[in-house]
Amino acid sequence: MIRLLIFILITAALVFCTVWFADNPGRMTIVWLGYRFDGSIGMVALGLLALTAVLVLLWRGWTIIANSPGWLGRLLGSRRRKKGQQALTMGLLELASGDVRQALKHTRAVDRYLEDDTLTRLLTAQAAELDGNNDAAKRQFEAMLEKPDSAFFGLRGLLQLALKSNDREAALDYAERAHRLRPRNPAVIVTMFDLLLTSRRWDRALSLLVDAEKAAVFSETELTHRRALLITAKAEDAIAEGENAEATKLLRKALNSAPGFTGAAVLLAGLYRDIKQDSKARDVVMQSWRTAPSAALGAIFRETLTGDPLAKVKAVEKLVATNPGHVESQIVLAEAALEADLWGIARGNLEKAMATKAEARHYRLLADLELRENQDGAKARELLIKASHANPDPDWRCSACGAETDRWVVSCPSCHSFGSVDWRAPLRVHQDDAAKETAEPETAKPSAITQTGVLIDQDTDSDDAKDGKATVKA
Repeated sequence: MIRLLIFILITAALVFCTVWFADNPGRMTIVWLGYRFDGSIGMVALGLLALTAVLVLLWRGWTIIANSPGWLGRLLGSRRRKKGQQALTMGLLELASGDVRQALKHTRAVDRYLEDDTLTRLLTAQAAELDGNNDAAKRQFEAMLEKPDSAFFGLRGLLQLALKSNDREAALDYAERAHRLRPRNPAVIVTMFDLLLTSRRWDRALSLLVDAEKAAVFSETELTHRRALLITAKAEDAIAEGENAEATKLLRKALNSAPGFTGAAVLLAGLYRDIKQDSKARDVVMQSWRTAPSAALGAIFRETLTGDPLAKVKAVEKLVATNPGHVESQIVLAEAALEADLWGIARGNLEKAMATKAEARHYRLLADLELRENQDGAKARELLIKASHANPDPDWRCSACGAETDRWVVSCPSCHSFGSVDWRAPLRVHQDDAAKETAEPETAKPSAITQTGVLIDQDTDSDDAKDGKATVKA
C-alpha cells in the first residue's frame, strides 16, 4: 500500500513537471568551445536526466568490475572451506574407526584446504598416537603450544601421553599448566587431583577442591568426603613424624567436616589411647558410634576401660545406648558380657546379631560361650566348624583391589587407591551348583552338613567322633 502511494506521488510529480514545462517552454542558449546550442528548458532538463542515468549505470558497472576479484575469492574460499570441513569430518571418522592411513590422507586434504594448521596438527597427532608413534604425536602437540588458542589442547594431548608412559611428574606439570589456562575444566581437575594424590601433595589437592567446587565437578557429599580424607592424610603423616599435637588438631578438623568418617575417628581414638588419654579416646568413640559404629572403635573403647569386668559392662552399655540397634553394638556388648561371665546377656546379644547376618565371629563367640558356660567341647567344636564356613568377618579392606589391612589407612598399601579402605566383609564366591554335582546323595551320608558348596562330614561311629572331632571335605 505504501509503495503504491509512493508510485502515485512520483507519477503525479512527473506529470506536473511535464505539464508545467509544456505551458512554460522557455528558451535556453548554450555557447561552449565554439559550439552553440538553442533549445527549450524541457529538452535541457531531459538531457540532464538522461546524462545522470548514464553516469549511474557506468558507476555501477565499474563497481561490479572492481569488486569481482573479492567476490570470486569469497566464492572459491567458500568451496575450499567446504572441502576442508568435509576432509576433517572424514578424517575424524576414519580415526574413530582405527584406519590411520586413511585418516592421515584426509589430514593432508585438511592442510591443503584449511589455512588453520591447528586442526591439521590435532588430527595428525591423534592419528600418530593411534598408530603407536608417540614421539610424532608429542611433536605435534608441542607445536600446538605456540598458539594461545590451541595451547590448551596441546597440553591435554601431552598430558595423556605422559600418563600413558607413566611419567607422572611430567603429567602433573602438564596438568598444572592446562589448569591455569582453563581453571574449571572438569577433566583436567579430576586428572590433576589423582596425580596430586599419587605424589602426596595434600595441601595442593585441598586447594584444588575449591576450583572443583566452583566447576561443580563433585557433589557436595563427595567434596566433604574428599576434604576429610585429605585432612586425615595430613594427620597420618604427622603421626608418622611424631607430631601428635598437630595430628590431633587435624583429625579433629576432619571429624568436624565429616562426623561419620570412621577412619579419622579410629585414628584419633587410637592416638589418644597411645598417649594415655583414655577418657578423650572414649569420648571420640562415643561421638562416632552414633553414626558409624565399627569393631575397631569398639576394641579401642574396651582397651581404654579400667576396673572390674562388671564396671566395663556398664561402660559398654552406655556406648551401646547411643546406637542400640546396630550389629556392632550387639557384638561389643556380647564380648564385654562374656568377659564378665554374664552368659544370658552375651547369648541374647549374639542371637540378635546372628538374626541379621550370621558371621564367622558370631560362631566363634558362641563356641567360647559354650566352653565357658557349659564346658561343652563337642558343641564348641561344632560351632567352630560352622565358623569356618560362615560369612567371613568384616575387616579393613580395599574396595578397589580387595586387599586386607590390619588398620585403617588413607591409601591402600596394595593398589595405592586413595580413600578406598573401609570396614567391610570380602566378597564371597558361592559354589552351590558345583557342590550339587560332586557331592554324594544325602541318603548315603545322613550325618553330612552342606554349607555354601562345602561338604562337612562327621563320622558318628569313629573314635574321633566320640571325642567331638570332625573331618572336613572340600
